Amino acid sequence: MKQAWFKAFVGKLAATGALLLFLILVPAAASGVLPLWAVLLLGAAGVLVLNAACGALLPPERPPQTAVRPRSVPLQVVRGGRAA
Repeated sequence: MKQAWFKAFVGKLAATGALLLFLILVPAAASGVLPLWAVLLLGAAGVLVLNAACGALLPPERPPQTAVRPRSVPLQVVRGGRAA
């Protein structure tokens, strides 16, 4: 239980950090504070961190369930010659 909680906490923390990085990178690139190569490098690292964080938040995969076949209902012939 604690492992799942810790994994979700670290994933949320990494996702928040990556989004804050993007919020800082855009104005820094627009004003020219950071060179373009640094912005691209940090942006790529942010995308990787965000991808890893979102992958950590996904629930584990379950094997696909087989389709349940409907039960066959036996038909009986009743008065009038029609099946009920």
